[in-house]
Amino acid sequence: MKVAFVAPRYGDGVVGGAETLTRGLAEHLAAAGTPVEVLTTCARNHFTWKNELRPGVARERGVTVRRFPVARRDLDTFSRLQRRIMRGHRLSLEDQLRWAKESVSSPKLYAHLVNHRTAYDVTCFAPYLFGLTLEGVRRVERPVLIPCLHDEPFAHLDVVRAAFEACRGFIFNSPPEAKLAQKLYGIGDRPSGVVGLGFDPPSPTDPAGFRRRHRLEGPLLLYLGRKEGGKNVPLLIEYALRYRQTHRRDLTLVLAGDGPVTVPRGAEGVRDLGYLDVREKADAYAAATVVCQPSVNESFSIILMEAWLAGVPVLVHSRCPVTTYHVFRAHGGLAFGDFYEFAEALTRLLDDASLRATLGAQGRAYVETEYAWPAVTGRLTETLERLVA
Repeated sequence: MKVAFVAPRYGDGVVGGAETLTRGLAEHLAAAGTPVEVLTTCARNHFTWKNELRPGVARERGVTVRRFPVARRDLDTFSRLQRRIMRGHRLSLEDQLRWAKESVSSPKLYAHLVNHRTAYDVTCFAPYLFGLTLEGVRRVERPVLIPCLHDEPFAHLDVVRAAFEACRGFIFNSPPEAKLAQKLYGIGDRPSGVVGLGFDPPSPTDPAGFRRRHRLEGPLLLYLGRKEGGKNVPLLIEYALRYRQTHRRDLTLVLAGDGPVTVPRGAEGVRDLGYLDVREKADAYAAATVVCQPSVNESFSIILMEAWLAGVPVLVHSRCPVTTYHVFRAHGGLAFGDFYEFAEALTRLLDDASLRATLGAQGRAYVETEYAWPAVTGRLTETLERLVA
């Protein structure tokens, strides 16, 4: 069995949940003995889509990676249509196709798919939300979608429905994601599997050193990920500032990651550390008192698993089916739906070290059982074999 993964971005320094997922699955499947190729673009940044990486073939951590240039984009057209979609406006099919084309497109990658359509036993596309996927699934023999799906305006487009209808099968990150796909697209009994992302055992960390390096003291509420409105980061900042004011608690909200959201000027008790490397991220989790994932748009949520591996409890938004699924299954944290529930849950965690330790330990056991790489690779291999049969 030879497997291809098609992803808009791939490689060292490429951040994002879907990108981390694709890379992890490709590398561990290859390490297990399955021939794997990744077909991707020369882009590194998902805002500019500039061709920064060299086109051609490279060998990266046991995986053959083929990079193709991104076509020139009409950014004005894309931005105009993107805003209309996000506001809930109904687009014509012609405008939907134009939006998909201007999101990210690579004619040379499409040509490779057509010219080598029998070279791969299965071709996996991830995630759904790019023209590369929406166009690419129509050009191969056995398209499989790893959608990284959540309920957002883009998921209701006709071009997205058409992409789901074109696929032979699906690989999901969680049962709630699979349930949503069934609800939106009626995927029926086509082959699918819930696989998720795997994690290695945690390395030793230095939480005290992290606090010292960044001059942090007292209880820390950590968010680590993309700082975007779509991830509810502005809401988290608002709640943390309001909590400090109403509860008179010496709490510091620590933000880490890239993205356009900035801390309001003069806001006390909020620190934005920007991008952290892998080692510093691990130290950040270990130094945190509580980790918060405020997003309601998740198909898996890496931040939960990384927090639990550090033995730290989590706070999640109750409107996110995926994060609440993990929290209640793992017994690894609490959920909130508004500020008052946020404040009550946070106070409970800050005031009870024993509860924090118990929830963190239960979360860690959940990750080590369900999302160790051998378990994930086994689920992936079994799913792919059913898709090829």
